[in-house]
Amino acid sequence: MGVYFILLLLVMGLALTELLLNKKWIGWVTGSLLALFAGFRYYAGYDFVSYGVYYERADSIRVLFDGSVRLESGFLFLSTLFSSIGLNYYAFVLFFSLLSLATLSFFLYKYVPYPSMVLAYYYARFFLARDMGQVRGAFAAVILLFSIQFIIKREPIKFLIIVYLASLFHITAYIFVVGYILNILIEKVTIKNSITLLSISTLAGLIVQNPVLYRWAIPSEYFAYFTSPSHASGPWLRYPILWMQLLLLFAMIVFFKKVNLDDDKWIKVMMKLYLISPLVLLASGQLETVGGRISTLFATIEVLLIPYFFMSLSRYKILNIICYIAFTLVVFALIFVISGMYLRYVPYQTIFQSLFI
Repeated sequence: MGVYFILLLLVMGLALTELLLNKKWIGWVTGSLLALFAGFRYYAGYDFVSYGVYYERADSIRVLFDGSVRLESGFLFLSTLFSSIGLNYYAFVLFFSLLSLATLSFFLYKYVPYPSMVLAYYYARFFLARDMGQVRGAFAAVILLFSIQFIIKREPIKFLIIVYLASLFHITAYIFVVGYILNILIEKVTIKNSITLLSISTLAGLIVQNPVLYRWAIPSEYFAYFTSPSHASGPWLRYPILWMQLLLLFAMIVFFKKVNLDDDKWIKVMMKLYLISPLVLLASGQLETVGGRISTLFATIEVLLIPYFFMSLSRYKILNIICYIAFTLVVFALIFVISGMYLRYVPYQTIFQSLFI
């Protein structure tokens, strides 16, 4: 497990270097490091085996049309392309990791002042579960970040184009339309409207416990997500991530108002999008898989909000950095270590090591 902690320290070191030197290009170095770490993995993380099975089945163009491989068309096309030209699954894993992290790095380079600072938190919060596991959802979430600017500008056509592109890699991307609608319905996120919406979502969570009420609306291929004990026995109100998000949400509402950031157009929209994440978790009840896969799209906004929060915490820059690093370490420990996730990731092996096994 030590290799994961060493990588966290390396990413934090690059983030501090970027901050001290004020060189945004270091973000590309950080993104490349993460991409190579994920891309060279060998049987580490969630879904490595299952995606390998899909890849072996995607051996010709016909699978794009016959429905024999049930994957979103964008991901299936790339899998088929690589498989058809004779490249093995490990080459595809590397390519997709580079594609996903390069896209994220490009977004951060374009829209945030210190990309590596964001990537350090992204590593602790999402990287291991997503980019080394649920890679389709990871890439879809990254693509959706580009839609924020169109939510701000209220340009629905461009927004929907981004959502469609994301849906080519994970169908849940369409739910991001809710973020566009919420941006129209409320001016800004406040404690009052947050409590109201959270209360309504909690009531909805009670209703979804009985799938018989809405079975007619669920496509047959997805019904297992609503009835199978492995998908529908989640902790719901006992879910630690839910409470972490709620604490962060209310802390940011209070703090951003105090430092007059609550009227910043980016902050306003990102807070609305972030609010949807705990709303989804509450409304999903014990439907752990459904709630998790939808809410994570909105939870991604956390990696953009947390740096704003901590870097504006006080007038002492060094204190802000120390608090940011400490919080990142705590999140890494909670999500990767204490939760037991690390058991799916150790030992970390690369494709190069496998050549000598």
